[in-house]
Amino acid sequence: MPRRKNPGPKAMATELAKKIFEVEASPERVWRLIGKVIFSSLPGMENLEILDENNFRAILRVKTLGILLSLKLKGEMTDISPPDFFSVKLFLEAPAGLFQAEQKVAFAMTPLKSGKTSVTCKATVENLGFLPRFLLAGQARSFANSTFEAIEKRLKELA
Repeated sequence: MPRRKNPGPKAMATELAKKIFEVEASPERVWRLIGKVIFSSLPGMENLEILDENNFRAILRVKTLGILLSLKLKGEMTDISPPDFFSVKLFLEAPAGLFQAEQKVAFAMTPLKSGKTSVTCKATVENLGFLPRFLLAGQARSFANSTFEAIEKRLKELA
């Protein structure tokens, strides 16, 4: 009987960005606003198509190493626990199958005293080979940080 190869350790997630901020609104209000805020805070996202209440797809245009790439983006909301937590799994694919990436963005809303809410945003990446990680990790980190900044700003404006 042939031996099976050991698949090795499960791919570890690499944290790209994390941001914690406070909003002067209840977790329920933040929950109602955050979906719209996220979509309006993503620079370079085009042709957004909502497939159902938990899935969407779009084209994400990013510039890396001076080259403009149009990535296919598929998103799926997971781990949904209103109004406390949800995450979005993102699947990205470069043209001609150059590379694929799997990213997870998690949002947690924690009630604070006096009607405020603490919002924690965290982005991680999995299943990204060495070369794409080397070429794109900085770009992905910068994109996640700027997106979290935009989400914070917009939530504070609307709260």
